[in-house]
Amino acid sequence: GINAEYGCIHGKMSISKILKRSRLFYGFINLAFNQYDSSRVQKVGPDAAAAEWIVKNEGLVKGLKTDWVKSYQGLSVCYGPNFKLTHIEAIDIDITSGGCKYFDGLSNLTHLKLRDCVNIDDSGFQVITRNCWKTLQYLDIAGTSISIRGFEIVPKFQCLKKLEYDGKLRKYQPQHDEILMSLTESGKQTEIKIVT
Repeated sequence: GINAEYGCIHGKMSISKILKRSRLFYGFINLAFNQYDSSRVQKVGPDAAAAEWIVKNEGLVKGLKTDWVKSYQGLSVCYGPNFKLTHIEAIDIDITSGGCKYFDGLSNLTHLKLRDCVNIDDSGFQVITRNCWKTLQYLDIAGTSISIRGFEIVPKFQCLKKLEYDGKLRKYQPQHDEILMSLTESGKQTEIKIVT
């Protein structure tokens, strides 16, 4: 029989209850791993705090004079006044737009790959743009939740040399073409790759 109080069948938890609880647990963990910690930023600086956030979520980071950091144990190279975060490789990891506050204060980031980070949307992209528009040279936003509205701010990146993004944005005509025209008219030589 079914134990209505616990949602169990013959003393075992139902599949739907297990899935619901695991989604709830996953959501809690995802929220915790993307929670902005201003006291941590003050303690270690914006570059090291952003590096911690990315690596904690299973991404990779690289600094101006460091090799790629792939694990939390390798973060020791990120502490100190000389560490400048230049590269972030976030491929199919669970960073969120809420966590993008960690981009505040990043003044040396040149390479940002957010491929398949589905929890990055227009609001997170605005935070990234606000902080990295002067330095970013490579940007990959394919597979994110950035819409055509968020994509409209791409021409603000002054030094952009390569842009990779979703082909799904091409369906928004004529906006899509106007954005690309604005990007090329600004005199930048930006290589564009549309990911299908």
